[in-house]
Amino acid sequence: RWLLKSLRQYFEYWVMFDRADTDDDRRIDLGEFKKATDLLDNWGVKVSDPSKAFKEIDTNGGGIILFDEFCKWAIKKSLDLEDDEDEDED
Repeated sequence: RWLLKSLRQYFEYWVMFDRADTDDDRRIDLGEFKKATDLLDNWGVKVSDPSKAFKEIDTNGGGIILFDEFCKWAIKKSLDLEDDEDEDED
């Protein structure tokens, strides 16, 4: 059951990542991240300084956010997709 919950959570992160990745190159650049601040707010995180948050997420300094970097940050921030139906926690 734990494995299924984890897979579901990562699927939610993928949906979030994909919504922010507007050019579908499987990376989020700074411009896309800035445009996604309203989405992030809906998912439970208020980003007041997008450039600073972008640098925090881009842990390898490549100038883009990769999915694994996004997931690590999303877990720390407890992001939650607004339009899904969460199960009650056991």
